[in-house]
Amino acid sequence: MNSNLARDARGTAARGPHPSFAAVASGDEPDARWWAAPLVGTLVAPLGAYAVSGTQDMWAAAPFMLVGSLVVAFALIVPSWFLARTRRRHRARVVLAAFGTGAAVLFPYMVATAGWMVFLVMLLTGNVDS
Repeated sequence: MNSNLARDARGTAARGPHPSFAAVASGDEPDARWWAAPLVGTLVAPLGAYAVSGTQDMWAAAPFMLVGSLVVAFALIVPSWFLARTRRRHRARVVLAAFGTGAAVLFPYMVATAGWMVFLVMLLTGNVDS
């Protein structure tokens, strides 16, 4: 007997709802290219971090900048690999990959800006001895 057949009260076989005919909510259909944004972010982020650290001679002077930029970038990119693979989550995957790639490139500048701001606040409040 077919597993989709159910017996009604008269003992005759009646067809139950078939799983392939179930309604799919809008946006819950599978995304065929779910992997594109996370893959691009995973490949471009290290290249951007490498390019920025190479132009500012950070390899010998401050290697933590390269490591920090990769850690921050991948902390944003890795979750995009594990989101639901539906069209509804497509924008979230693209945004996470884009922010991760941007963080990899901008991390050294953000750290330098924060350092200068701390220095200026300390200078203006009298906490720096000259």
